[in-house]
Amino acid sequence: MSNESDSGGRPSATTISTVAVQTGDSRIVVAILKSAMCVELQLVESVPNLLEIGSNVDETRKILNEHEILLAKLKAREGGVRDLLLEADRTAEGNKNQSQLYEEMGKTLGDNWTTLNQLLENRKTVLKMASEFFDQALEFAIKIDEAEDFLNSAQIFEDMGSLKQLLHHHQHLKKVLLTNSMALLNKSQELLTLIKEFKVSGPKINSELIHGAQSSCVKVESLLELLQDRRRQLEDQSHRQRLDLEQILRIYQWDQQVDEVMQWFQHDGETYLQNEKLGSSLTENEWLLQEHQEFGHKAKEITSAAERLQGEADEILLMENFTNKEQMVFQNQKLKLMCEEFWLLMKERALLLQEANEFFNSANKGFDVLGDIESHLKHLNLKSLCLSELSAEHNSLCQAIEVATTEALQKGQQLLIKIDPQRATGIQEMIGYIQQRVDYLTRQCYAHKELALKKQELISSFDDHFEKVSGCLQACRSRLSSTPEPGSSLSESEDILNKYLDMSDQSKEVESELERITGIIKQAEMFDVPEVKSFSERFVLLNAEWKTLWRDLNAQVEHLQSYTTFLKQAEEVEATMQNLEDCFQSQSMKDNEENVRSMLELVDSKLQLVLMNFISLQDLGFNFKSAVNMRNESSNQNLKKSVNVVENKIDQLNKRKLTLTDQWTGYQLQLNQIQSVKKQWKKFKEQLKKTIHCLKMLEDDLIPPFSIDLGCNFEAILELQDKFNKAKPHLQQLNAEVEYRVKIAELLTLKGVFLKERNEKITELQNLHQQVKNKTKEYEMIFLMTVKFHKTTQELEEMMKTGELQYPELLRMSDTSSQAKIQLSHHKEKEIHVRHLYKLSLTLATDIISITQQSKFIEASVDSLQQKLEVLEGQSIQWSAKADQHGEKLEANLHYCTMKEEMNELKESYKELKKKFNNLKFSYLKKNEKSRNLKAVRNQAQQVEIYTERFEIFNKKMIQYVTKGTTMLEKHVPRAEINVLEESLNELQKQVNELDKTVEEYKQSLDMTIQLQQAMEESQFWCEDASGTVVRVGKYSAECKTKEAVGVLYKQFEKFVWPTVPQQEERIQQITELAMRLYG
Repeated sequence: MSNESDSGGRPSATTISTVAVQTGDSRIVVAILKSAMCVELQLVESVPNLLEIGSNVDETRKILNEHEILLAKLKAREGGVRDLLLEADRTAEGNKNQSQLYEEMGKTLGDNWTTLNQLLENRKTVLKMASEFFDQALEFAIKIDEAEDFLNSAQIFEDMGSLKQLLHHHQHLKKVLLTNSMALLNKSQELLTLIKEFKVSGPKINSELIHGAQSSCVKVESLLELLQDRRRQLEDQSHRQRLDLEQILRIYQWDQQVDEVMQWFQHDGETYLQNEKLGSSLTENEWLLQEHQEFGHKAKEITSAAERLQGEADEILLMENFTNKEQMVFQNQKLKLMCEEFWLLMKERALLLQEANEFFNSANKGFDVLGDIESHLKHLNLKSLCLSELSAEHNSLCQAIEVATTEALQKGQQLLIKIDPQRATGIQEMIGYIQQRVDYLTRQCYAHKELALKKQELISSFDDHFEKVSGCLQACRSRLSSTPEPGSSLSESEDILNKYLDMSDQSKEVESELERITGIIKQAEMFDVPEVKSFSERFVLLNAEWKTLWRDLNAQVEHLQSYTTFLKQAEEVEATMQNLEDCFQSQSMKDNEENVRSMLELVDSKLQLVLMNFISLQDLGFNFKSAVNMRNESSNQNLKKSVNVVENKIDQLNKRKLTLTDQWTGYQLQLNQIQSVKKQWKKFKEQLKKTIHCLKMLEDDLIPPFSIDLGCNFEAILELQDKFNKAKPHLQQLNAEVEYRVKIAELLTLKGVFLKERNEKITELQNLHQQVKNKTKEYEMIFLMTVKFHKTTQELEEMMKTGELQYPELLRMSDTSSQAKIQLSHHKEKEIHVRHLYKLSLTLATDIISITQQSKFIEASVDSLQQKLEVLEGQSIQWSAKADQHGEKLEANLHYCTMKEEMNELKESYKELKKKFNNLKFSYLKKNEKSRNLKAVRNQAQQVEIYTERFEIFNKKMIQYVTKGTTMLEKHVPRAEINVLEESLNELQKQVNELDKTVEEYKQSLDMTIQLQQAMEESQFWCEDASGTVVRVGKYSAECKTKEAVGVLYKQFEKFVWPTVPQQEERIQQITELAMRLYG
C-alpha cells in the first residue's frame, strides 16, 4: 500500500475503486488508487483507530468482534480485487507493449492487498492481546476487590492456629496479587510493545495511528497504574495488618514459649532441685555431680531460650502500638527472676555438690592417713619408750590426725550449717565415722595428754609452792621487821630468841619447799615445760631472797643465842655474887678454929666460883663482840644496843666483883686471926706451886706441838679449835684460881708475910699466867679468825659453784617496774652481802697474816693464805666490776620499765583527755541552734579553756618525759626496745600535736562564733533602734505643718541615722566574713 503524494511530490492519484466494510460502530474503507502508471491500495478510513483497544474488556471484545466481522466482510471483497488483477492481466496481454507495466501494477496491487490483510490481522492480534490484558486486569481487579474485602473485613481469630491461618491467607493474598500483578505487567509490556511496533503506510494513517497508539498506551498504562496503586495500597494495608498479626503472633508465640520455659523451670527444674541429696559416698557424689552437669547443659539450652525471649520482649516493648506492656514486663521480669533464682539454686547445689565432693575426697584421704597412723600406733606399742618420747610420738600422731581430718571435718561442719539435716544424712554419717575413728585413735594417743596433764600439774604445783614460799618469806620478813631489838632482860631476849627459833623452824619447811620447787623445775626441764625458763628466773629470785632471809635469820639466831647465853651467865654471876654477899652477911664470927676453917673454905669456894663465872662471862662477852664486829655494818646497827648492854653488864659486874673481893679480904682478916700466918703461908705456897704446875700443863695442852698451815687444811684447824674450846673451861678455872691466889697473897701480906718473898712467888705466877693468857689469846684469836676466813671463802666458793656470782651477758627486760625493782633490790642485797664477804675475807686474811708474822708464840705457815689473799683480791675486783655493770643494767632495766609504764600512763591520760574533750564538743554540737546562744558559746569557750590548761599540764609531763630521754638506756637496753619506746613517744607526740591543733581550731571557732553572735546582736539592736527612729520620725512628720518643719526633721533624722550606717555596714561585713569562715 502506498500513501498519497504530497503536492509537488508524486503525481496526483485517481481513485479507481473503493472498498468499504462496516459493522456496528466499526468500518474500514480501502481505496484503489491509480497514479500515472502505478496502481495501489490505500486504507482511507478505519473506525475505530487501528490501535484503539478500548477502555475495558467489553469494549475490547466488541471492537475485536466487529474487527473479525470486518475481516470477514473484507475477505468477501477479495474476489473483486482478484477480478481487478485479472483485468490487469488481460490488459497486459492485450497490450503487449505495456505488459510489463501492467504486471508491475498487478503485482503492486496484490502486495498491497496482502499488506492490508496482514495489517488487519495484526490489529486483530493487538485486539486479542488487549482483550487478554483487560481480562487479566479484570481478574487482577477482582483479586484486588477480594483483597480489599478481606482486608476491610473484621479479622477474627480464636487461637494461634486461626491466627497462623490468617497470616497464611495474608501471605497467600500477597502472593496472588504479586502473581497477577506480574502477569498483568508482563501482558501490558507485550501489548505496549506490540502497539509501539505497529506500523501503517501513509502520513495520514500514521498520524492517526500514532494518536491511537498513544491513546491506547495511555489507557493501558493508566489502568495498569490504577491497579498497581490499588495493589500497593492493599499491600501496605496488608503489610500493616500482617505486621499487627505477626506482632500478635509473636506475642502469642512469646507467651507460649515463656509458658513452656516457665513450665520447664517449675516442673523439671524444681523436680530436679527437690532432689537435695549430696550423696553418702564419693562414688554417689560423683554420680550426682555428673547428673548435675548433664542437667546443667539442658538448663543452659532453656536459659538460652529464656534469654532470647527476654531479648524479644525488649524488642516487643519497643513497638509503638503495643499496649499490654505492663503484663509483658511483669512476665519478662518473672521469667528473669525465675531464671536467676533457678541458676542461683543450681549454683548453690553445684557448690554444695562440689563441697560435698571435696569433703568426701578429704574424708577418704583422711581415712587413708588414719589407717597408716593406726599401724604406726601398733608399732609404737611394741617399743619401750619413756613418757617424753612416747608423748612426742603421740603428739606428732595427734597432730597428724588433726591435720588429716580437720579439713574434712571443717568442710563437713560447714556443709551441715548450710543445708537441712534431712539433706545431710550422708554427710552426718561420714562425719560420725571420721569422728569415731579420730576418737578411737586419739584415745590410743594418751601419752601427750598425760604429759600435758603432768606439765599442768607441774605448773600448778610450782605456782602453789612458789606462792607458799613467797608468803612464808613475806611473813618472815614482816616478823623480822616487827620483832623488837633484844633488851637487857633475859626473859625478853629469850622470848625474842624463841620467836627467831620458831621462824628458823618454819624456814626449814621453806627449805624443803625450795627443794620441792627445785625438783619441780628439774621435772619441768625433763618434760620440756614451756614455762621452765620463767620458773628458773623466778626461782633464782626467790632462792636469793630466801638465802638472804635465811642468812639474816641465822645470824640473828646465832647472835641472840650468844647474847642470851651471856645474859644467863650474867644472871648466874649475879646469883653467885649475891650468894657470896649473903654468906658475908649471914655468917657470924666463930672462935672455934674448926668453924673458922670451914667458914673460910666456904667463902673461898664461893669467891672462886664468882671469879670463874665472871671470867666465863668476860669470855662470852668477848666472843659476842668479836662476832658482832665480823658482821656487816647494816647488821651491826641493830646490835649496838646489845653490845652496849654486854659492856655495861661486864663493867657493872666487874665493879661488884671488886667490891666482893674487898669484902672477902676483910672477912679473911677477921677470920684468919685465929689461924697461924705461917701455916697459911705454907699452905699458900703449896697451892701456888700446884697452880703454876697446872698452868704449865695447860700451856702444853693448848698450844699445838707442830706448825700449821693456816691457808689450807681447814679440818685440822677445826680440830685444833675444838680441842682448844674443850680445854678453855680449865683455863678459865685456872684464871680464876690465879686471881684468887693473888688475892690470898695480898691478904697474907696484910697479915705479915714478907713482901719480897710474896712478890717473887706472885710475880712468877703472874708472869706465867700472863704468858699463858697471851698465848691462848693469840691462838684463840687466830683460830677464830681463820675459821671465819675459811667459812667465808667456802661461802664464796659455794656461790661461785652455784653461779650466784655470775651475771648474764644479756639481761632479759622485765615486764613491769615492780619486777625490775625486785630484781634490783635482790641484786643490791646480794651485792652488799658478797662485798661484805670479800671485804671480811680480805680483812681476816690480812689480820691473820699480820698477827702470825708479829706473834712470838704462834708457829704457823701463811704462804698459802697469802696466795689465797691475792686470788681473793683479784676475784673481788673482777666481781665488783661485773656487779657494778649488772647493777647499771638493772637500773637501766628499771628506768626502761618505768619509762614504758609512764608512756602507758601518758597514753591513757591522753585518751581520757581526748575522750572528755570530744564528749564536751559533742554535747555542745548536738544542741539545736536556739540552745547555742551567746551564753552557751561563752560557757563552752570557758570549758575549752580549762581543757587547754589541762593540755598544757599534759604537755609539761610530756616534756619531762622527753627530758628523761633514752640516753642512759642505749648502753644496756636493746636498740629494738628503745626504738619501740621512741616510736610510741613519737606517735603520742604526733597525736598530741593533732589534738592541740584540733583544740586550738575549735577554740578559734568558738571565739569567732562569739564575735559573730555579738556582732549579730549589735546589728539587731541597731536595726531595732533604727526602726524605732523611723517610726518616731514618721509620727513626727505627720505633725509637721510646714515645709520648713519637715526639713528640720529630715536634717535631724540624717544627723542621727547616717553616721551609724558605716558602722552597721562594717558590722554586716564582719558578720559575712565570720559566717564564711565558720560555715563556708
